[in-house]
Amino acid sequence: MAARRRTQARKRPKVWITSGEVARALNMTDGAIRRWAREGLLEAIKTPGGQYRFRRTAVANLIKTRRMPRASSAGSDRPGAENR
Repeated sequence: MAARRRTQARKRPKVWITSGEVARALNMTDGAIRRWAREGLLEAIKTPGGQYRFRRTAVANLIKTRRMPRASSAGSDRPGAENR
């Protein structure tokens, strides 16, 4: 049992992520992310079931190059937020 726990603790991060995970990371809608995939703006593959999967490194590069705010800090950029 102890050996099993050790192998689970060493799991590698996923290489491919869903459109929902990308949408949450970029604070966007799932539909907008799928549209970017169709238009070739974000590297993606389409599964046999018709769902998009995105390479984690491609999303990270997009965030770096476009300097997009992360979902956790998106609310602090609103005008008038400091007055509340």
